Amino acid sequence: MCGFAGYILNDNIWENSHEIKKDLSKMSKSIYHRGPDANGLLVDKENKLGIAFQRLSIIDLSDDAKQPMLSNCKQWIIVFNGEIYNYKELKNRLLDYNINWKTTSDTEVILECFAKYGFSKTIAMLDGMFGIAAYSFKEKSLWLARDKFGEKPLYYCLDDKNNFFFCSDLKALMSSKFFRKKLNREVSSDFIRFGYVPDPMCILDKTKKLNAGNILKFDSFKKIRLGEYWNTLSEFIKMKNKPFKGSYNKAIEEVKFRIKNATRSRIISDVPLGAFLSGGVDSSNLVLSLINQEVNLKTFSIGFEDKTKNESHFAKEIATVLNTKHHEKILNDEDCVSIIPDIIKYYDEPFSDPSQIPTFLLSKFAKKNIKVAISGDGADELFGGYPRYKNISLFWNNIDKVPKLLIKAIENIPYVLSSSKFKALKSFGKKFRKISHLNIESLYNDELSRWRPDERMYNKTNKNENNFYKYLEFDRGKISNYRYLMLRDFLTYLPSNLLVKIDRASMANSLEVRNPYLDPDLVKLAWSLPDKYINNNNIEKSILREILGQKFPDNLSYRQKQGFEPPLDSWLKGPLKDWAYSEICKKDDIIDAKKLKSLFQDFLNGEKKLTYKIWPLIMFKAWRSQNAI
Repeated sequence: MCGFAGYILNDNIWENSHEIKKDLSKMSKSIYHRGPDANGLLVDKENKLGIAFQRLSIIDLSDDAKQPMLSNCKQWIIVFNGEIYNYKELKNRLLDYNINWKTTSDTEVILECFAKYGFSKTIAMLDGMFGIAAYSFKEKSLWLARDKFGEKPLYYCLDDKNNFFFCSDLKALMSSKFFRKKLNREVSSDFIRFGYVPDPMCILDKTKKLNAGNILKFDSFKKIRLGEYWNTLSEFIKMKNKPFKGSYNKAIEEVKFRIKNATRSRIISDVPLGAFLSGGVDSSNLVLSLINQEVNLKTFSIGFEDKTKNESHFAKEIATVLNTKHHEKILNDEDCVSIIPDIIKYYDEPFSDPSQIPTFLLSKFAKKNIKVAISGDGADELFGGYPRYKNISLFWNNIDKVPKLLIKAIENIPYVLSSSKFKALKSFGKKFRKISHLNIESLYNDELSRWRPDERMYNKTNKNENNFYKYLEFDRGKISNYRYLMLRDFLTYLPSNLLVKIDRASMANSLEVRNPYLDPDLVKLAWSLPDKYINNNNIEKSILREILGQKFPDNLSYRQKQGFEPPLDSWLKGPLKDWAYSEICKKDDIIDAKKLKSLFQDFLNGEKKLTYKIWPLIMFKAWRSQNAI
């Protein structure tokens, strides 16, 4: 697990290689937190290539495993952020080539696979989480690849002067003297709507994230070529066309078996490893699986002094029964509020999921004892953990019967009423908006929004290519709306919000986090299961609850999902009030300061529904202020 950044710059810039090295060193320093164990620089004047790298040593701790790493044939060089879980199997495939291995690292295995099989074929063989940049000296081409589900970040930019930049953390680019830092105003609208920046867009102009499952080639003609080695929609359809044939009990055992395989492959480490344990179904099942495999495990949980938000006692119960070495920390308001400026810094784009605060503090707490943590991200999207899947499906079944001509006739009414000064008209406008959707995608987007388009907090004519606005073309006849919404979460909310949250929070504390539920074999099994197994007897995540129920009583295995939300409402009215107001008052050419001040006053006067609407606006302004953009 590491961080990297680099560029291919025009000829005139390379007249002073010392300046390049100085610039790369500055970029490297900005991402020190992603890998404080070692660093490396490459200054290649002939190929106009510069690379900065920071290493978090997890597998093969020796200096021989440092990066950038050059292949034995001298034709490839790589920087790599992540972990490859099947690297030993891939290494065995290369036995016939009599390679003189210098390390026991997964990085060298990938590199030698590039030399023998080429970039695209190698990437398709990898099972892991990764952002990879590799340069082919033979082709004079730079290659980038991102893992199947978007666990690791990877940004790129081609500017007006044909300079190409790439990185795993935007702070590196923003610290380079050769990178032009400019806000993307259209993408700012995306952030205001959703509270985060959806893939593949980026908050900076001319910059994008590489989509999950994608490969990019930047060739000697300064052309970008994008391709896919994995398509989640295609794989999802394949599994729906090959449905699981066994009984419900057989499905339970098969999921249990796949969880065992997924956790086993993700505990390979040369440094101390543990697991996050919230006491919920997802993390508890992972810990249960590891204990059943006789792994000597440390577990970590945090809670809040506010008892309505605290579930740490459930984690303690699970840990006691499983006899883990459990570590618990109860957070007070000062713990949480004091680190918000740091959180804004480490989340390289504006980000406003409030659970980023406890996630950051959990990572900081765990890092005192371990260097790798197991986490339960992805389970809700695979096994139906959110009530919105059922709620949106039921509501859409009703409004889908409304004639489309009528919907077209009323679709502009919410834009008039929702901006009214009168609460009754605003409420009426919201109801109109609720029934004026022409497709389920539009309804889903509204349900995932902090600000709907009709509320006029941003430009509703935004036409960029973020994944929320993509209409997925396939035969819907075989797939229920319920499962389709789970798929949309997997393509949008998971990589753009949840995986961003855990990656930035953990790497800010130099901690690697692995997600067994995103093991491809487990993912494909979940996709193949019939709806009645996913939501058996109207119970969300019924299979995961059944597995946990084999060991624990119903009060633990069937308790209601609580989430990881801090008491944001009380913070904004108490210890965060002055800070929030100071950010609100700062000049901004995107958000109407007068309108935001009015909203904040309404919130202080008791409108609780505004809590999660004003928070992204405050975080956006704070991010801009901190980054001077």
